[in-house]
Amino acid sequence: MAEEPQNIVLVMLREIRAKQDEHSTHFERIEARLVDVEKQLDDYKKIVRYSLGQSSETQLRQAQQESRIDELFEKLEKLLSDKSPA
Repeated sequence: MAEEPQNIVLVMLREIRAKQDEHSTHFERIEARLVDVEKQLDDYKKIVRYSLGQSSETQLRQAQQESRIDELFEKLEKLLSDKSPA
């Protein structure tokens, strides 16, 4: 009779160990997927950062060009007004 409870305990421990092995395998798969998701998020962050940077740079260049065009028009108007008969 003393061996019977011991065997039941061993059986239960084996079942627990088998379930833990299943969980370990499952968690490893989840961890691998999570690493992939994190990598994708990092890639998206880089893309968004680059896109926003390009947009800001484009706006800055456009503002500089508009300013330069305004300066050139002022100079042109001044030159034309100096040559017009008074």
